[in-house]
Amino acid sequence: MRKTTYVALILMGLAHASCHVLYYPNSINSPLLRNKGDAQINASVGASGYEAQIAYAITNNIGIMANGQVLKNTNHDSINEQRTLTEIGIGYTEVIGDNGIFEFYGGAGFGRVPFDTKTSNYNGTQTTPITRYFLQPGIGFFNDLMDISIVTRLSAVDIADETNWFFEPGVMTKIGYKRIRLYACAGVSIPFKRYDERLWNHNPIMFSVGLHVNIGKRIDE
Repeated sequence: MRKTTYVALILMGLAHASCHVLYYPNSINSPLLRNKGDAQINASVGASGYEAQIAYAITNNIGIMANGQVLKNTNHDSINEQRTLTEIGIGYTEVIGDNGIFEFYGGAGFGRVPFDTKTSNYNGTQTTPITRYFLQPGIGFFNDLMDISIVTRLSAVDIADETNWFFEPGVMTKIGYKRIRLYACAGVSIPFKRYDERLWNHNPIMFSVGLHVNIGKRIDE
């Protein structure tokens, strides 16, 4: 656990050292909901800052989620910055056999980021809206001790009137006994356009660790 925390802090430092980084992809919320009434909360910290995720199964096959992200850091000019993102999503879940799950979520998020593009005169006070739309298919495995899923997220991100697309594959794990587990997420964010074709840059790393708590009803328990 201590080594994992050190890795997270190193990755946060590397990410925050980059110039003109406006988009920090949040961690993947892959809930692997089992049945109607299943509900959970994740709280984590990592390369995307501080995050909270919730999910709830309104039927055996339909789930909803909400994610929140706050990132505070000091940029290369020693200016304090803050980024926020709040999003909601809805998806389809299908249990496969005894321990497999397929899920497909889609949703949208809104927030604010520093208005620090490559061509702006930024003094630390300007902000601009960020809008993100995502599609997120994934497949996972679960038992009493572990959840693990492989997810491929497609994100369309609009900042400063420019929309860029990102392919964001990642792996999510929850390890522990049933209702309380260690949460971890790792992945990458790959832009469709080259750096010199975009007005703003992004952080290519997704990494976070935290705590998962299941607060709902699970039939398999």
